Amino acid sequence: PNVGKSTLLNHLVKKNVAQTGNRPGVTKAQQWLKAGKDLQLLDTPGILWPKFEDPLVGKKLALTGAIKDTLYAKDDVALYAVEHFIHTNPDALAQRYRLTQSELEDTTVETLLAITRNMGFKEDYDRASERLIFEIRKGKLGRYTLDKTPVDASPEN
Repeated sequence: PNVGKSTLLNHLVKKNVAQTGNRPGVTKAQQWLKAGKDLQLLDTPGILWPKFEDPLVGKKLALTGAIKDTLYAKDDVALYAVEHFIHTNPDALAQRYRLTQSELEDTTVETLLAITRNMGFKEDYDRASERLIFEIRKGKLGRYTLDKTPVDASPEN
């Protein structure tokens, strides 16, 4: 879901026929698009399994905006994001939100509260969570991957 299927199809048919938006769930039903005399393309909604066995999968999808923001509490997603960046790129987190080393070493909740204060939101934890997610999606903390990849995934020669 929300990877730009409709945008790509609009480009291929050279018309804005399929509705698009920067949020999941814009395409509600299948739609055939004529791309030429002998070619039709099918635009479909994104399909996901109805329930994630691992809640972490849902948090990852929520952080990237691949699923509707209403499916997970923003503070849960923000806490996951803070924990992820503490382990993978603490410097980006510290630099963007002016965090000290001790704030990075604190509990995830305390680190998010420090980010909240440093953003100027005092104790508005929800607003800071929303802003943190927005900034991560916009690349303000740099490029990132949420899944680990095997270091030696390439076949040996």
